[in-house]
Amino acid sequence: MTLEEIRAEIDRIDPAIRELLMHRMDCSAEVARAKAASGDPSIYRADREAEILARLGDEVPENRRKEYLAVVKKIMETSRMFQYGLLFDLLPELPAALFRGIALDAPSTGVSLSFRRPNRPGALAAILGMVWDYGYDLERSEHLGESADGAMSGFALTIAGDIRQVSMQKLIFQLSRESADFRIEEVRRQADDNSTEKI
Repeated sequence: MTLEEIRAEIDRIDPAIRELLMHRMDCSAEVARAKAASGDPSIYRADREAEILARLGDEVPENRRKEYLAVVKKIMETSRMFQYGLLFDLLPELPAALFRGIALDAPSTGVSLSFRRPNRPGALAAILGMVWDYGYDLERSEHLGESADGAMSGFALTIAGDIRQVSMQKLIFQLSRESADFRIEEVRRQADDNSTEKI
């Protein structure tokens, strides 16, 4: 095949991938609605994702497996992001509890968080990917060390952005649902004196 023919073939494949991804997102939406109706807001299940990755990667040639699984992982991450966004809207009492005591109507330029997550390869990359997927940048990230048994890693982040934005609130909501000991440490308010709101 010529380069032009290969590109034409890719152009034919991409819409088919899009249709399948849209169908998968429809299924993800139904999962989120079912979980909201049942009162079970848990989305992330590491064991199920590991099982899916093992099953899907099993028949992929070794020289393509890592790349293929990287794509599948991103699809699963995006599915979780979509589902958390739906739960944010369907179960407003959950984000209301998370943001209790925080003024969401005043401008801010950054939010500082601390939390723990399972200590596994790519833990920080997953957090960074999540922040960037929501369209934000990190001002600061700090590894706070591992738990005594080595099972968990602690992190402190400052995310640049305005807490009034629903997308920022959804990002914080997702991080809180996928982390342990989650805390909003401070919200840096947009003011001449760079005031902060300690939480």
